Amino acid sequence: MKIKTTLLFACLLCSHSLKADFNSLIYDRFSENVLNSFGVSGAFLAELKAKNSLKSSNAEARWDYFVQKFDSGYEFIPILKSMMAQAGIPQEFLFLAMAESEFSTRAYSPKKASGIWQLMPVTAKQLGLKINDYIDERRDPIKSTQAAIKYLQFLYKITGKWYLAAMAYNCGVGRLQKAIKQAKSTDIDVLLDEHKRYLPKETRNYIRMILSMSLAFNNIDRFKSDDREYLLNRGAMNTLASVNVKAGTMLSVIAEGAEMTLEELKKYNRQFRYNFLPPGYGEYTVYVPYEKLAYFKQNFQEDQNPNEMFVLHRVKQGETLTSIAKKYRVSIQEIKITNKLKNSFLSINQKLIVPVIRKDYRKLVQNEIKH
Repeated sequence: MKIKTTLLFACLLCSHSLKADFNSLIYDRFSENVLNSFGVSGAFLAELKAKNSLKSSNAEARWDYFVQKFDSGYEFIPILKSMMAQAGIPQEFLFLAMAESEFSTRAYSPKKASGIWQLMPVTAKQLGLKINDYIDERRDPIKSTQAAIKYLQFLYKITGKWYLAAMAYNCGVGRLQKAIKQAKSTDIDVLLDEHKRYLPKETRNYIRMILSMSLAFNNIDRFKSDDREYLLNRGAMNTLASVNVKAGTMLSVIAEGAEMTLEELKKYNRQFRYNFLPPGYGEYTVYVPYEKLAYFKQNFQEDQNPNEMFVLHRVKQGETLTSIAKKYRVSIQEIKITNKLKNSFLSINQKLIVPVIRKDYRKLVQNEIKH
């Protein structure tokens, strides 16, 4: 994330158009309110403006890129803003998500952070998210946001300032506390000192970028001049609906009921690793565009679902296709076709998707999930 965050911040502040915006952002009530929402004094605006000394040959193109990403996050922005508002989180933290992932549920970092909020596996599990062979709830737009809100509230309780919570979100509580101890201050100007370098460069750029985006993307005149005033109303209406569907259901069946393609449905449901809901008992939450909800309610019938579900099997030492097929009472050919196997050779820990009869093997499937 370090290279990405640094590049985004540099390009954002270097934009000729944004430079004009920041130069025009005098000490007015609007700018002060945006900064105050983070617990930052309006005087910090001068520090942000000072960063405009950098130059960029493709600044206008980068600004268009940021706006395009903000626009493409249309499906998730309204619900994110609503959830943050209800939780008392400054809505400017929307730009933390933009900085982390550009609102992509598929975002994945080399450090194994994933989802819109780029949560690490350990942190995600501590926050109650499921991560297993079938599902990764860090990619669930709603549940991951609930987890991020919970984490931000925890960080705010520890630090007492929203800008400190944002810093801790990026570099970790321990690293922030070390910086505060060295600086003997929690003041943002002190912590972001470029010469003392109390915080990692990534974190220094990170917090400046979030604040800068908050100012720039709330600048009404800028969006009016670009004929993008409609972006200012993002969050005015719900765009996503949730439905509960029986475990093991094929995503293609759900998509058909909602009159969507499989790929369209998967765009909102990247938490599922395969084209079927995890097997077992109970139900899973699936998201559909709000305008498709009526179609789903009218068309979807669970009894249309095939009488089989799929289970993920990890090959153990000594197992063969014959022994696996016997265990699940399916044919070797079914396993080979489902997994597109050209031969019968298997390797230890290889993952196989095995079709099983729903009625007879629910208990077996449930045991597989637990293990």
